[in-house]
Amino acid sequence: MFCSRCGATMRDDAAFCPNCGVSAQPGGADAQIPGVQPPVAAGPGLAPTAYVQPETDGKAVASLVLGILSFMFSVLTGIPAVILGHISRSEIRRSAGRLGGDGMALAGLILGYLSFVWIIPIILIIAAIAIPNLMRARIAANQSAAAATVRTLDTAEATYSSIYESAGYADLTTLGPGAATCRGEPNQRHACIIDVTLGCLAGTSGQWCVRDGYKYSIVLPVHPGSHVPDDYVITATPENSSVGQTNYCSAPDMVVRSYRGPPLSTPVQSDAECQGGEFLPI
Repeated sequence: MFCSRCGATMRDDAAFCPNCGVSAQPGGADAQIPGVQPPVAAGPGLAPTAYVQPETDGKAVASLVLGILSFMFSVLTGIPAVILGHISRSEIRRSAGRLGGDGMALAGLILGYLSFVWIIPIILIIAAIAIPNLMRARIAANQSAAAATVRTLDTAEATYSSIYESAGYADLTTLGPGAATCRGEPNQRHACIIDVTLGCLAGTSGQWCVRDGYKYSIVLPVHPGSHVPDDYVITATPENSSVGQTNYCSAPDMVVRSYRGPPLSTPVQSDAECQGGEFLPI
C-alpha cells in the first residue's frame, strides 16, 4: 500500500504513514501522528523532503561535561564551561534548527557560573590575609631603604666636606648634579655626589626632595662665629603613613636615629633635637 500524501510504501494494516504520519484510513488525509513533523516541499513540482533530526552541538556537550567537573575542579573547568556554553547557544540560535543541544549548553552555563560562587569567599579570605601582609612588607622595605639613604647622605656630607674644606657641609641641591646632571665637571655648587632625584633642585637647606615614598631634607645650622655651615641634620620622613611609619635623622656623628610615629611636617632642626627626644639609634 502507498501513502496518499507522500507516496511512501507502507504495510497494508498500517494506521499511519511511517514517513509523513498521515492517516492511512479513508478520509484521514488531514490526520497526523502527534509529534511527527509533516514533510516540507522543496519547491513547486518537487517531492516533499522528510524531517531531519537536529544534530547536537559538540560545544553544548563539552559545556555540560565541564560544568559537572567544576564541582571538583572549580573555576579551572567552570570558566571553559561558561565560554563554551555561550558560544554553543549563539551558534544554535544562528543554525535555523540544524543544531540542537541548547538545554545542555544552558545547564553547562549555570554549573559553570555556580563554580564562581563558592570560590569568591575563598578569594576574599586569601585577600584579607595577604593584603595586610603585603602592605607591611612594603612599609618595611620602604623604611629599610630610607635608613640606607640617610647613611648614604652621611657619607656624601663627609665626602663633600673633605673635598671642599672651605665650604663646610652642603644641602641636597649642592650635593646633587644640578640642572647640568653632571655633564660638566663637579664643583662646589653642584658636587655630583648624589643623583638628581635625591639631590633635587628644590632641596635647598630645610626643603624636601622625594624618593620612593620618603621625603629627605638637610638643614645646615650655622653656629655663631662661623661663616660656613659647620653642622648638618639629615631628616627622612614618609610622605604618608601608608608608605612608612618611621622617621629618621642623622648628624655629623653619622649615627642614624629613628622615631616611629606620624610623618613629620618640618625637618629636624638641630643635633640636639636629633640626638635627644624620641629619636633613638638604630
